[in-house]
Amino acid sequence: MSFDAAKYKNSVLVPLAKDKARLDVLQQVIRDVQGAGGVSAAARLNASELFAVEPGMGATELSAHFKSLEMTYNKQKNLPSAGLLKKLLDLFGKDKVGDPGFWAGLASSRGQALKGQLAEFAHTVAEEHPLDVVTPEQLSEIAAGMGLADLPETDLAAALAEQGVEVRPDFEIPKVALPPAIRKVTEFPEFRTIVDVVLRPEQPTDIAVIEELTFGSPARRLEPADVAAAKQRLQQQEAQVEERARQAAQNALGALTDLKSAFDIHSLTLAAIADATEDLLRRGLPKVAVRAELVKRGVRSIDASRLVAKLSASTQAQSLADVADLLAEGDLGEARRLLDFLEPQAGDDATEWAQAKLKVDGVEARKSKLVAEYEVAVKKRDFGAAARALSDALQIDTQDDGLRAKRDVLPPPPPANLSLRIDGRALEVAWSADGGDLIRYSVVRTQSSVPANHTDGEVLASVLSQPRFRDDKAPIGVLVRYSVFATRDGSSYSDPATATSVVLPAPYDFAASPGTTDVSLSWATPPEAAGVVVTETAPDGTRKEHRPATPGQLAVGGLTTGTKYRFSAKAVYLLVGGERRESAAVELDATPRGSIRPVDDLRVEAALAGHKASWSSVVGYTVELWALPITAHVTPTTRITSAELTNLSGRRLTLRPGSGRSGETVREFDALPDVSLLVPITLDGDGGLVGTPQVAGSAPSVLKPTSERFGDELRLSWEWPKGDYMVEVGWQVGTRRSTRRVSRTSYNDDGGVRLSASEVAGEVTLATVVRAGSQEWVSAPISVPVSGVAPAVRYALSVKRSKFGGKGTVAVTVESPHFRGTAELLTVLKEAKFMPNAASDGTVVDRRVVDLSSGRSSFSLDLGKVVAPFWVRVFPEPSSGVRVEDPPTSQMRGQ
Repeated sequence: MSFDAAKYKNSVLVPLAKDKARLDVLQQVIRDVQGAGGVSAAARLNASELFAVEPGMGATELSAHFKSLEMTYNKQKNLPSAGLLKKLLDLFGKDKVGDPGFWAGLASSRGQALKGQLAEFAHTVAEEHPLDVVTPEQLSEIAAGMGLADLPETDLAAALAEQGVEVRPDFEIPKVALPPAIRKVTEFPEFRTIVDVVLRPEQPTDIAVIEELTFGSPARRLEPADVAAAKQRLQQQEAQVEERARQAAQNALGALTDLKSAFDIHSLTLAAIADATEDLLRRGLPKVAVRAELVKRGVRSIDASRLVAKLSASTQAQSLADVADLLAEGDLGEARRLLDFLEPQAGDDATEWAQAKLKVDGVEARKSKLVAEYEVAVKKRDFGAAARALSDALQIDTQDDGLRAKRDVLPPPPPANLSLRIDGRALEVAWSADGGDLIRYSVVRTQSSVPANHTDGEVLASVLSQPRFRDDKAPIGVLVRYSVFATRDGSSYSDPATATSVVLPAPYDFAASPGTTDVSLSWATPPEAAGVVVTETAPDGTRKEHRPATPGQLAVGGLTTGTKYRFSAKAVYLLVGGERRESAAVELDATPRGSIRPVDDLRVEAALAGHKASWSSVVGYTVELWALPITAHVTPTTRITSAELTNLSGRRLTLRPGSGRSGETVREFDALPDVSLLVPITLDGDGGLVGTPQVAGSAPSVLKPTSERFGDELRLSWEWPKGDYMVEVGWQVGTRRSTRRVSRTSYNDDGGVRLSASEVAGEVTLATVVRAGSQEWVSAPISVPVSGVAPAVRYALSVKRSKFGGKGTVAVTVESPHFRGTAELLTVLKEAKFMPNAASDGTVVDRRVVDLSSGRSSFSLDLGKVVAPFWVRVFPEPSSGVRVEDPPTSQMRGQ
C-alpha cells in the first residue's frame, strides 16, 4: 500500500502538534530512550500508530515507508511533532526500523507497559483527590496529561475503582432563593437538614441529594404530602421540642408549604445543603472533614464527596477579616459563630483574634442595650419607641428571628393625620396608612370621651385595610368623637387617634329660577335644621342677607336684567344648650333675564375691516357666532353644546361691538378666510339654542376684468376663479342699479358678457356668488373700468310766443332709442341773439327727472313774458350719466 503523506499529516502530525500533553510524553520517551531505558522505553507509546506502520509490512515495504516518512518530516519541519518523531526514528536506528520483528516486539511490550501506566495513573489520582471522586472531564484531562488519552474511559475508570475512586458526572446547584427560615432551622441540633424537619422524629442516613432526593430502603422521595404531615406531627408533639427550635421548624415548614412538587422540594433541599457545604468550607475545614460532617448530617457519602469537590473550587476559607464583614452586613450571629470557630489554639498569636472579639462583644452589647430599651418602652406602652428599638437591633443582627417576631406582634403606632370631613348628612374619616400592608383598622364612635380600647363605644368598622371610612348615619347637630385603632394581628391594638366634629349638613337641592328682574330660589334641609340664611351678593360686592319665612323657598326681586348675582345658603342648627351653629354654605349663580329664544334674523354683510353681523337683541342672553364648514348641518331652535360645535369643525368667532338701532345687536368680526356657515348660538349653560344660519365669508374674486366697446355694445371679460361659482354683473342705468347673474357655461357660450352701451351710464362691477343649498353669499364687488360715451338722449321742442302780451311756452318731448332708465334734465331759457352753451349760460326754468323706461317722455312749460329773440335748450344734470343730443336750431329759437 502506498504512503499517503497528506492523510498522515492530517491524522497524526497536526493533532499531535496541537496536543501539548502528548508532546510532553513524546519528549519524555525520547529522553528515556537516550538514557538508561533504551529502545524499550518506547513501549509506552503506540509507535505503530505514530509511524503509520501497518501489520504484515515486510522489510522492503518498511524501507520504502520510512523513506516517505523522512521526506514528510523534512517538508513539515515547522510542526514540532514532525521534528520529535524524526528524532525518535533516528534513535531507533535504520536497522531496527526496517526489521518487521522490531515493530512486533514494540507492540508486544506495549500491553505490559500500559498496565504499569494505568496503575501509576490510578495511584496518582487517588492521592490528588482524597474525596475519592472525579468527573469524566477531570478524568480525560488527567489521562491526557499522563499520556493515556487514547485509552477508553472504561479502562481508566476501572483502574480508578481499584484505588477506591469513583467517576461521577458534574451537576448544577439549583438557582433558587433560600428563605431565611430554611437557613435558620438547621442552626438547631434537632434538625441536621430540611429532611429532618419533614421526617422528625426519624433521622435517616444515606440520603441521596444530587440526582434525586431519596432515602430509606426501598428508596422513596419527599412529597408535598410529607410536609403537611410534618406540620400536623409538630403540633401534636409540641411539648417534645424546645420552643425556639419548634418555632424555627414551623417557619421552615411554612416555607416548604409553598412548594408544589417533589421536584421543587428536591431543588430547595439540594440548594440548602450546598449552602451549608459552602459555609463549612468558608470556615477553613479540610475537604475530608467537610465530607465527614455532611455524612453525619445524613447525606450519602458519594453525594457528600461530589458536593465538596464541586464547591471547594469556588469557596474560599473565611478569616478574621470576614468577621468584620459579617458585622458590617448585620449578621451578628454568624460573626459570633465564625469568631468562636477561629479561636486560636494554645501557643498561637491571639492578638488579632482578641481585637475581633472586642468588636463582636461591643456590637452584642449595643444589641442588648436596644433590647432593654424595647422592654422598658413596652412597659410604658410606648409601642412606637419599642418598635424603633427592635428595628435598630435588627439592623445589627438581621438574622435574629426572635427579635423580628417580637417586633411583628407589637401594636402598631396610632394612625397619623386623622381628619374628619362632612359630606352632606355623612362624615368621612381619613388617616395616613404608615404601618404597612398588614395593618388593619377599627373605627369607634363615642359622644365625647376617648375610648379605652377598640370596643369601648359604637364600633362602626373593623378589619379595614384602607385608611378611610364613611359614616352615612352620623348624628346631626351633636358633638361626636371618632377614634381609629390599628392592629397587625387582630389581638393587639394601638392607642387611638381621635378627633371630634359636629355634623351640620348644608342645604341641598339648591336651585334658582331667574325671571326678567327677579330670581326664585329653592332648597331642602335635614329635618334637624332650624332654618336657613340666604346671602345675595351683587357684582360690585354688595351683600344682602335674607331670612326666608317660607321653608325651602325665597323670591328675590328688584334685580337688574342681564346681571349675574351669587346666592349662598347656610342651614341653621340649635345645639344642646341652645348654641346656634351654621353649616357650610352652598352657592350658585343666577342671572335675571327674559325668555331664551334663538336668533332668526341674522344679517351678515361685508364691512371695511371684515364683516358686520346684526340681529334682534335677545334680552339677558349672550349670542355667539360660530363659523362652520359650508357643508355642515344644524337644525334651528334645537340645543347644541360647545363640544358638539367643535366636533362639527366649528370655531367661535371673536366679535367686536358695533353701532345699531335700539333693540338691535350689531357685531363686527375679521374677514373670514373662506365661505362658511355662520350659526348664531343663544348661550344657556354649556351650549345654547341654534339660530337661523347664514352663509358668509370670502370668495375669490375674478381676475383681469376688462371692458371693450363695439359700436353700441359693451363686452365684458375676466378670468374665472377656481371653484363652482357664479358671477353677478352690476351696472348703473340712470338712477337705477341693474344686475345680471352669469354662469361659467353661459359665459363660455357667449364669449363673455355683452351689454348695450347706451344702457351703461355708470361703473360696472363684478362679484363672486357662492351658493350653499338654498342660501348664497355675494362677495364684495370689484369695479371694471368702462371707457366710451354715455347713452344718448334726444329731445324735440315746440317754442311759441304770443303776439299779444309776449308770453312764451314750450312743449318738450324726450326719447332715447336704447336708454331705458331715468335721467335728470335741466331746461334753460336765454333771451339773446345766441343760444346758451351750458346750463349756467341762461336761466334754468325747469329741473326734472324724466322716466324713459318706455322710451319717451313729454312735458310742457310756461316761460312767462319773454323778449324776442330767445332760446330754449335742454342740458343733462352732470351726474345723470347721459348725454343730450340737440334738435335743429330752428326748434330751439323763439321769435
